[in-house]
Amino acid sequence: MPTNHSRLYSQPIMQRMLFVVIACLFASGLLAQQQDSVHIKKQPFPFNILTKIQNGNLKVIPIPVFTLSPERGASLGVMLHYFFKTSTTGQDSSTRLSSAFLNLQYSTRKQFVSEIGYSIYTNAEKYYVQGSFGYKDFYERYWTLSGDVSNKDFLGVSYQQLFLKGRILKNLHQRLFVGITYNINNINHIEFENKATPPVPTIAGTDKSFVVGMGPTISIDKRDNQFSPQHGWYAEASIRFYEKWMGSNYTFNQAMFDVRNYIPTARKGILALNAVATITGGTVPFLEKQRLGSDKIMRGYFAGRFRDNQFAAAQMEYRYPVGKSFVLAAFVSAGQTAESLSQMQWQLMQSSVGGGLRYLVNKGKKLYIRADAGYTRLKNIGFYFSLGDAF
Repeated sequence: MPTNHSRLYSQPIMQRMLFVVIACLFASGLLAQQQDSVHIKKQPFPFNILTKIQNGNLKVIPIPVFTLSPERGASLGVMLHYFFKTSTTGQDSSTRLSSAFLNLQYSTRKQFVSEIGYSIYTNAEKYYVQGSFGYKDFYERYWTLSGDVSNKDFLGVSYQQLFLKGRILKNLHQRLFVGITYNINNINHIEFENKATPPVPTIAGTDKSFVVGMGPTISIDKRDNQFSPQHGWYAEASIRFYEKWMGSNYTFNQAMFDVRNYIPTARKGILALNAVATITGGTVPFLEKQRLGSDKIMRGYFAGRFRDNQFAAAQMEYRYPVGKSFVLAAFVSAGQTAESLSQMQWQLMQSSVGGGLRYLVNKGKKLYIRADAGYTRLKNIGFYFSLGDAF
């Protein structure tokens, strides 16, 4: 198994790479803006493709992927996004844009991800179908569960994963959706780094795990756009039951809540609010426990810096447009994990603050490339470079 040292990357090198990528995006933005004042009959390749992508004239958008995060280091790959409307006319404003994607990435921490995903509103939004499936050869870190230990006291964990997850929802009335959610997760070849501190956890699922879960879900979706909402709100509640009669090796349940609100402010700014929680009961295997920290919420924390059965977090982000192609953002978040709800305490709350820059790569789909930096209560700094808003 690779050691922890083989997974590390050079922070100065990554910062220079991030600067180069942002500089290239800034340059392409200037080129696009110059089209308004300079008449060019025909652009040379590949600038004609870049202009078509930003103006939203392509249904299939090929995007070379460069992501940066504490969990994965630098990840390179390609993502193919296909955008479409299922309405019969293609212009029906009551049916929002749908998408499907293919994602292939390989990281400096020797992580491989292959994934196919979809988010589809059917004609007149009678149904909403969302999900993904794929394979991961992955690496992450384990400190303890919800214990307070040094940032240096972790074990590297590698594993292979096959997954299938999603939701099938019916629109009852005015974007009130009800349906089922499901998750099938097969994790094998779990290996811990050979170190004395911290010890390998003595809990279920530290060698392998196979879980099958399903249950009801309900959501209200009043957002104007699912990729980068400018106004509206969203709320979802669901519960999944993992039972042996379904084929799951472990019996437990997970109740999940997600609430979002997008409030327009002066000068076209947006105040985005988000709160999430997962409440779990039963025998939860190691890699099914909830992780605190990601590029979506609690930015700055390494995913899994804290992990346990219960998880709750909230965040606030202010987005302010600068020119036609850029958006500045500032965010703050707080959250925690615990073995049980009774063990959650205000004094154990983790928090992070940060900011970032978004670059508009597709006007029609309101699709952004995002660069963020988060600073945590534990004095960690996490850098993120990815596609799409955090929430």
